Amino acid sequence: MEFIKKDISAGIELVGIPVDRFKTNLITVSLALPLERESVSANAVMLGLLARRGAKYRDMLSLNRKLASLYGATLNETVSKIGECQVLSLSSTCLNDRFSLDGESIAFECVKLLSSLIFEPKLDENGMFFDEDIEAEKRILTEKLNSEENEKRIYVLRKTEEKMFENEPYSVNRYGTKEQVASLNKADLKTAWQNALSKAKVLITVVGNTDIDKAYDYLKGEFEKVERNYTSLPEPVFVGKSEKVNNHLERIDVKQGKLVLGFRVDVKPNDNLAKAMRSFSDIFGGGPYSKLFANVREKMSLCYYCSARYTRLKSCILVQCGCLEENMDKAIDEILNQLDVIKSGDYKEEFESSKMALGDAVMSISDMPETIESWYIGQITDNRYKTPEEVCEEIKSVKYDEIKKCAGLVSLDTVYKLVGEEE
Repeated sequence: MEFIKKDISAGIELVGIPVDRFKTNLITVSLALPLERESVSANAVMLGLLARRGAKYRDMLSLNRKLASLYGATLNETVSKIGECQVLSLSSTCLNDRFSLDGESIAFECVKLLSSLIFEPKLDENGMFFDEDIEAEKRILTEKLNSEENEKRIYVLRKTEEKMFENEPYSVNRYGTKEQVASLNKADLKTAWQNALSKAKVLITVVGNTDIDKAYDYLKGEFEKVERNYTSLPEPVFVGKSEKVNNHLERIDVKQGKLVLGFRVDVKPNDNLAKAMRSFSDIFGGGPYSKLFANVREKMSLCYYCSARYTRLKSCILVQCGCLEENMDKAIDEILNQLDVIKSGDYKEEFESSKMALGDAVMSISDMPETIESWYIGQITDNRYKTPEEVCEEIKSVKYDEIKKCAGLVSLDTVYKLVGEEE
């Protein structure tokens, strides 16, 4: 799956992935900014303000009419945390150009619509966002934060990140806090918008069958109107080893206990061994063939689920478990035991299964426009973009002994237990 990369200016890139097997095209504008506690909530609310109204589309009714005229195109906005950056994405899904009745480029019209929403927001006579629009977006973001709190699997992950990466940008929630959201005012939102246009790294992804050059020329003209003050995104704070294990216990009204183990990984994001660390994490706690699934969950029945996830850009592995409080210490012991098993070199069956499963998972990226888009946005902080085929070759090239070496570079940093209230 080849891609076309065009640089619009410093810190602004267009990546086109020309595929014609889908019925839809997907165009996304992503803005990457440093993950800073003081600005994340303002950035998230600002994205909502841009996504649901604009100077040309003063309310949802007029915006929906425009989308309907584009054969039922849709808009979507997402806020994500990639490494130690907050990434604001505004996207449009539209019908493939070949289905238009009069030969117009639906995708190009969606490019112009996204550009209009980003560069020409709905502002009052003083150049500020409207109070009623700000309050509406603050309510929406507060609901998202409440939803994260209510979903205990997400909640305990966020709490682990807060504790494990305390005093590091990665501890900051992608949405900020409800208190920060409530305190936002017009000036905060105007500053967030201007700052994003001026300083963000911008990635425009175009997935589908449309004229990439035409989109490039149009967007280049639009960005030339903006005064840019771009500086490269900061490198994530790297802490390769844990000096001691930090234990945290929280009691709330919850039926099923949640356990998270946070491990530091002594491999920087772009080290050669990062490729093998991906495979190690999968062997440790990836699919049903992994050590944690086969032993902690199935053989010993210590938890309802047990999985590990490697975050390359933050050099960490988080192991998640759902289990009863009385089984938590046993689960911790067995998780660490399975790490020792891998250190001893005993993972032959898992090694072969992981290579096949990881390769299949990566190649399935090409099955949908949304997964292709996410693949490239996930690399927005990297110096170059890799195709799924390239990463698949990396997976195949991982050597058996490299897994053992990776296991020796993993150290437990944080244990977070979320359990029910004492009777």
